[in-house]
Amino acid sequence: MNYKTLGNSGVKVSELILGCWAMGGDYFGETEDKSSLEAIRTSFELGVNTLDTAEIYGKGRSERVVGQAIQELGRDRLCVISKVFKPSMAHDKMMKACEDSLSRLGTEYLDVYFLHYPIPNEEVSIEERMSTMMELKRSGKIRAIGLSNFSLEEMKEAMQYGDVDVIQPCYSLLWRYDESLLKFSLENSIGVIPYSTLAQGLLTGKYKKDAVFTDGRSRAALFQPENYNRCLEVTDVLAKVSAKYGRTPAQGAIRWLLQTPGITAPIVGAKNGKQAQENILASGWEFTPEDYAEIDRASRAFTDSLPAYTLFFNTNIAP
Repeated sequence: MNYKTLGNSGVKVSELILGCWAMGGDYFGETEDKSSLEAIRTSFELGVNTLDTAEIYGKGRSERVVGQAIQELGRDRLCVISKVFKPSMAHDKMMKACEDSLSRLGTEYLDVYFLHYPIPNEEVSIEERMSTMMELKRSGKIRAIGLSNFSLEEMKEAMQYGDVDVIQPCYSLLWRYDESLLKFSLENSIGVIPYSTLAQGLLTGKYKKDAVFTDGRSRAALFQPENYNRCLEVTDVLAKVSAKYGRTPAQGAIRWLLQTPGITAPIVGAKNGKQAQENILASGWEFTPEDYAEIDRASRAFTDSLPAYTLFFNTNIAP
């Protein structure tokens, strides 16, 4: 397992980051804390020291599960990331939200704290949001400041009022709207830790054509009939190329991101120890340039055909 520094922050993360959203037991369906802890424990034993959670995941449940793991494994051996959600963006609310997250996690500081989503300046100005984040950083409550789901223009505005050490965009073989953001971040030494690395399961090779989803994914753009089967065509190419290396499509999708310029460390979820073990097999090898390019072409043909969706989680299209 390799370890990388997030921009100029000094915060080091494992090249694979364990995503703990599913541990909240809401969006992806019910889960057991025992299995979640097994996923964290197994990932840690295999070199993944970085855990990504948020106050909104299961209304604090994910943070509490991560807190149990911190108590077991030791705070100084882990890199812990969390996020503040939209209703808590004003100064006093954000200060309290951070304290609440620290309490659930059982730690005195966060390695990275993200503004989870942008909101209109009319609600709370970006100056106030970033000033509060800087206050938290100066106090030692957080070590690095992150922006999640921000556009390039929104990130540039935020940078006028404070440090932006790392961004967290949605980015995968099936979702490539943030290329200018990646390029800017690479040029300005800003870390990039993308989420939905496996496009919420579409890149795993586990799903059949015309499948029906009843969880939160039923509202997501890629799971709609006009996109779903075409997504699986990209997965078929990914599966064929990955098989040459004895790897699954999921491992190939993660590996593709690890080889993509500008990506620091992808976030990959796991609900149990078996899934965690499978994720690790994306590390320690590489696609040849020719095979990387073949996967990239299949990806680009699909993503270039998509309308200008504003967010992975719904079907809203930009005007």
